[in-house]
Amino acid sequence: MRPSVLVERLLQLVPVLLGITFVVSLTMQATPGDPVELMLGDALATPEQRAAVRRGGSLDRLVTVVALAGASMPGFWLGILLILLFSVQLGWLPVSGRIGFGAEVPALTGFLLLDTLLAGRPASFLEALRHLLLPAATLGLAMAAILMRVTRTSMLEALRQDYVTFATAKGLPRRRVLVRHALRNALTATITVAAIETGTLLGGNMIVETVFGWPGLGRLVVEGIFTRNYPLVQAAVLLYAVT
Repeated sequence: MRPSVLVERLLQLVPVLLGITFVVSLTMQATPGDPVELMLGDALATPEQRAAVRRGGSLDRLVTVVALAGASMPGFWLGILLILLFSVQLGWLPVSGRIGFGAEVPALTGFLLLDTLLAGRPASFLEALRHLLLPAATLGLAMAAILMRVTRTSMLEALRQDYVTFATAKGLPRRRVLVRHALRNALTATITVAAIETGTLLGGNMIVETVFGWPGLGRLVVEGIFTRNYPLVQAAVLLYAVT
């Protein structure tokens, strides 16, 4: 078959698939009866149970919107917004850096929060924590949004499985069915994605570290690129690959 004929066949397939999807969807919507009622039969169920644990409710919609917003916003843009709100307007948190001037402690472990506690400086600990909040929120919101979407999708899939139906039919409490059966199996995908995101955090984030003036690995790589420090860049790329 000539390539042009193959391309033509594929292009003809697109409207056919769209038409079939439209017809099937329209037919199913026009069919009388509620699928939830048919699945439950004569079983006694609360309105929340008949809705697949409040799917489409206010909390579900709020979580979906937050997850979509968190996954869509670039890190540098979110970081600047947080700085403008909490640092410039409200004055609650510092703009950049790891710790305030005069609150430095000896670097024993390299982890500033731990070093401040080991030095017996609670005021320095709080100062380091204040400097950590905005960068952590900027990095964590996007990753939390991804985990929220993965968990929601996995839970919706798990709630349709036979073992959940069987556990409910045995008369187990609804919370136990959700936590020990549905959520326990749904977290497999969430843990997998969380492990990948942890590797990303260990590799550093150049943009966020640059915005907040944070002396991390990502910012070090940027400086190495500007100064043509090839051994440093090669070592950092190797570390990225390992993480």
